[in-house]
Amino acid sequence: MALTSNSSLTVINEEDRKNRFISSILFSRATIFHPASRLTSTMQSKLIDIAQSGGTDPNYPLESVNINSYGKNFRVDLHVDYLLQPHRDILETMLAYAQTIQLDDTSYDAGARLTWSQVYKTISDGDISDTQQDGFDSFIDRDATVLSMSMYELATRMGMATTRANYDQIERRITQLATAHLVINELDKDKNVVGKKPLEFVQDYRFYCDRSKFKTTRRNSKNLTNHVFLVPDMRLLQAIRDHGYYYRLEQHKMTNYSKPSVRSFLKYITTHKAEFLHNKKFEWALNSYIQSIASKVSHSFRSDLRKDLLANAVQIEKDFSLQFRDVGNGIQIFYIGEGES
Repeated sequence: MALTSNSSLTVINEEDRKNRFISSILFSRATIFHPASRLTSTMQSKLIDIAQSGGTDPNYPLESVNINSYGKNFRVDLHVDYLLQPHRDILETMLAYAQTIQLDDTSYDAGARLTWSQVYKTISDGDISDTQQDGFDSFIDRDATVLSMSMYELATRMGMATTRANYDQIERRITQLATAHLVINELDKDKNVVGKKPLEFVQDYRFYCDRSKFKTTRRNSKNLTNHVFLVPDMRLLQAIRDHGYYYRLEQHKMTNYSKPSVRSFLKYITTHKAEFLHNKKFEWALNSYIQSIASKVSHSFRSDLRKDLLANAVQIEKDFSLQFRDVGNGIQIFYIGEGES
């Protein structure tokens, strides 16, 4: 049965969810998630300078990049903290595979409120993790969707080892996702700002200790995070709804690529239809992608990415039906549709 009732909640398991979009062209053609697994020295220096100067200034973003989407021009600004491709992997893996929790229709229509204590009851034996003792319960937006996922499944879905060190790293990155935000500025033909829309990724989250997952000998040990509840921000969900692409059941393809830069490139290039990419020059795709990156990349980034993409050419063709073919005067991209070779 697709829907199960828990108190006043509707809980939908991953296998029963619809195959909807999990990403938005608005923050995909602007590569805000830096294509690496660690901060660069430039990023670290900039964060130190900002802290020493008194903290974040809303008039001065960390990075900015211009994009065109649906015939309009935008400038996307990143504020507060840098985000890396692994942050995006976490966010979109949860959007793709987590169990979803919402108020059921009867409770919603009756004006009921959604609380964290209700959400916790979807797990039979657990407590808030020791790493997050906020000391009080709080309400969640009535229209919100809570994503619920074990750390074991989250790490596995991303192709990571299920170790405590990786769980701790996921915690840190979720915390960073909850603090960083974007401002999407719509521009006129003279590049003047004619509208602003803030966009956050995470409205709220809780790290949880599901004791039922421990072996008997560890059930009374110190509470350790092995489950996460995450509430995506409503503006993020709106951006996905209005400018959506990349279906959730395709997210598994990302685990075929170990390099964050390759995963980032593939998420960028697939903002275009496969048919649009047909017969395009490989160098054009590289140039377009690198121009979309908000943060400065290394001198060797282009050559390294080129090499890594070509090394993964067979897998890319299998996953995305895109073939890199040397036609004599350079490499071109071909869409290998049904019946083509």
